[in-house]
Amino acid sequence: MTTTSSRAPSAVLPGVLLIASGVLAPLIMIFHPTAQGADMAARLTRLTEISALSRHVHLAMIVCIIALWLSLAHLARRWPGNGWVWVAIRLYALGAVAMLGAALTSGFLIGDYLQRVLPLIPHAEDALPSVLLAFSANQVLAGFGTLGMSAGIVLWSAAMLRQPGRLAIPCGTYGVIAGPLCLIGYATGLISLDVPGMTFVVVAQSLWYCLLGLWVVRTSPDVTTTTSPDDGQRI
Repeated sequence: MTTTSSRAPSAVLPGVLLIASGVLAPLIMIFHPTAQGADMAARLTRLTEISALSRHVHLAMIVCIIALWLSLAHLARRWPGNGWVWVAIRLYALGAVAMLGAALTSGFLIGDYLQRVLPLIPHAEDALPSVLLAFSANQVLAGFGTLGMSAGIVLWSAAMLRQPGRLAIPCGTYGVIAGPLCLIGYATGLISLDVPGMTFVVVAQSLWYCLLGLWVVRTSPDVTTTTSPDDGQRI
């Protein structure tokens, strides 16, 4: 019999992606631009000027959201009979889709619209109704995304409390605390999804991603052993 060892990155890679995305997402929010100005016309003009930076920041966040979503979807397959995780990944998916819509609206749609329309209108304020509509869409999508993703984290954390490993309990405990804080904070208006409020949500969720990712990396086997018969018996 011949024994061979091979790496099993399929279980570790999602954990690494969770950690990486959990670290990068708060750092990306540091560069999130805001439009400042003495009046509304100046702010709309400033939105056009920062549109390039806004696109890059939101594109980076979109990459993180997709990486987190795919990693969690892959890990959910490790709990095929767990109802908590089954519901959690579906709620999280709904929230992730909404958050992608919010990022596309804020990072791409508003800036592109202003770059196209401002040269065509006599006064910048004439673009305000459309910008307010887009901003409202961004806030609604971001709110729904926060609710869906936070609810998914809460349910997944409840399942983590029954998992083995030293990091399972801290991950589950943190999730069942941080998730409701984001849910209640947004529902009651204590958390507004402007740049500071969104940063708070991102940081709160990112710590859970890092804890879950560390647990996955520590509990996933690095090496799988395969035994195969020799081609023939040695004499």
